[in-house]
Amino acid sequence: MSDQAILTEDRDGILVITINRPDARNALHPPANLELEEIFDAYFSDPELWVAILVGAGDRAFSAGNDLVRSASGRPVTVPLNGFAGLTNRRDLPNPVIAAVNS
Repeated sequence: MSDQAILTEDRDGILVITINRPDARNALHPPANLELEEIFDAYFSDPELWVAILVGAGDRAFSAGNDLVRSASGRPVTVPLNGFAGLTNRRDLPNPVIAAVNS
């Protein structure tokens, strides 16, 4: 698997966004949050993309949420302007975002 925290793939207008931290149960740390914010900024401004589907790599977890190991390490924990995962502070999303959570 790639060392990148977030992977993207354009499938004919469908943007598949993969949280790629399976060893950390796809928990989000500040670099991943910032990367997601940039990806969602680009997605919402691209008229060729119709829907984004957010998935988690591996088979253990979609996303454990905030990376608590990172938070407990004493390193700074920051969240981008648009909130956790680059989404939680956004209002009136112009295009749909689907979280594909396995059960």
